[in-house]
Amino acid sequence: MPDDWNEYRLGDFLPVVTGKKNANISSEKGRYPFFSCSQTISWTDEYSFDANAILVAGNGDFNVKWYNGKFEAYQRTYVLIPTISRYTSWLYYAVKFHLSEITKAARGSVINFITKGNLEDFRFIGPKDINNFTLIDQFTAINSAIDNNIKEIYTLSSLRDTLLPKLMSGEIDVSKIELE
Repeated sequence: MPDDWNEYRLGDFLPVVTGKKNANISSEKGRYPFFSCSQTISWTDEYSFDANAILVAGNGDFNVKWYNGKFEAYQRTYVLIPTISRYTSWLYYAVKFHLSEITKAARGSVINFITKGNLEDFRFIGPKDINNFTLIDQFTAINSAIDNNIKEIYTLSSLRDTLLPKLMSGEIDVSKIELE
């Protein structure tokens, strides 16, 4: 390890909390994302969190997600909200990169699970002078670009789902539109 780097615990940067909702509040439609242990995101009309957060599936198909905004979380999904928001994207990539290492400690006879302590005590290295580590801001810029693209995809998908049936039924007629 370089002299100007340090070993950190994930718990040094954030509290580890779990979602409180049961899976039965999720659906295919809703205003807010509902994060569970699944790779896919469901939806709900309720939210308990409004933050820039890292979401870690606590059992089953271990995975890591990042989200910024209002959302809901399943009771076995860990919600990691750094006390300093600037660190969220950097920590997200650290957890994502080391996920197999974190989940090595998983236990369970039928379904493997990780504990709050597995996340809090996870150790990784980083620069001693984190406040002046400009690479952190590049992680944030990458996640912002990804977030903007995802929002555009949802907007365009919704527009397609609204317009296509109207075009197919003849409710909207585009035959007389002149393109230059």
